[in-house]
Amino acid sequence: MKRTMITGDKENPSFIIDEGFPDRVIKTSFILSVVLIVCSFSFTSFMLSVSLAIGCFISIVLFKTTWWAIQYAVQHKKSQIKGFFLKVSFLKYFVLGAMLLSACLFLDVNIFAMASGLGIVVAVVILKIVGRLLVNYMNKSIKVSYKGINGVSINASKKGV
Repeated sequence: MKRTMITGDKENPSFIIDEGFPDRVIKTSFILSVVLIVCSFSFTSFMLSVSLAIGCFISIVLFKTTWWAIQYAVQHKKSQIKGFFLKVSFLKYFVLGAMLLSACLFLDVNIFAMASGLGIVVAVVILKIVGRLLVNYMNKSIKVSYKGINGVSINASKKGV
C-alpha cells in the first residue's frame, strides 16, 4: 500500500494518508447514512427521513465526483487539468443546485434534516482524521512496563507507528 506523507517531518510523521482513505470515507459514509436513514424511518416522520436521505445521497455523490475528478486530473496532462476542473466543478454544482431546487419545490422537505445529511461526508472525514491523529498521539506517548517470565522487569517506551 502506497503512503503519502502530509507533514514535512520525515523523522516523526504524525499524520499519514494512504490511497484507500477516500474509499474508506465513502464506505463509512454510506454505512452511516443507511443507519441514520433506517433509524429516522423508525422514529420520525416519512418526510424527515426522505430529507435526510436526499442530503446523504447528494453528499456522497459530491464526494465521489470530487475524488473521481482528482484521480482523472492526476492521470492526465497538466495543461488539461484547469479546464477539466472548471468543467467538472461547474457541472457538479449546477446538478447539485438543480437537485436541491427540485427537492425543495416538489417535496415538503425539512431543511435541517437535509443539511445534516449534506454534512455526513464532512463529519466522517473529520472524525477519521481526528481518530488517526489521536491514535498516532497515543502510540507515541504510551509507556509500557513489562514483567518477564524470570521476574526481569523491562520499561519500554513505544514511539511512532
